Amino acid sequence: MFGFFKKKKDTLLSPMAGKSISIKEVPDETFSSEMLGKGVAIIPSDGLVTSPANGTVSMVFDTLHAVSIIADTGEEILIHVGLDTVKMKGEGFEVLVSVGDIVKAKDPLLKVDLNKIKEAGFDPVTVMIICNSDNYKSVESVTDITVTNDSEILVVIP
Repeated sequence: MFGFFKKKKDTLLSPMAGKSISIKEVPDETFSSEMLGKGVAIIPSDGLVTSPANGTVSMVFDTLHAVSIIADTGEEILIHVGLDTVKMKGEGFEVLVSVGDIVKAKDPLLKVDLNKIKEAGFDPVTVMIICNSDNYKSVESVTDITVTNDSEILVVIP
């Protein structure tokens, strides 16, 4: 009624298909302790990484395993594919965007060879973190479900 009781919120999509899990379950303290921010993790079933929101690509890591986006709604989003995959030095990763590119939700960002990650002995679990989580009242994740690249997975409440 008149919008008085509507809670403004931003909803972000899953960057990969797979199973969503709590970021606290990720076997890497940097992520599980939420040191870098609140977020969600995906055990990927497919190697396509897509944009979770409309925004601008703000960083592509030299080792191609991670990308950052500043959403049009203000969230600073980090998508980090795999644990310790920085050691792969880009092998098995293909970047489809550049810094400064304007992206829409579901636009392809990276292609990842999940088998290469596993063969190299690394965990392919992927995290999506809101690096500026402290700017928001709440960052809530949807976990323990099967997700696709268009599944709503994070709700951010300003």
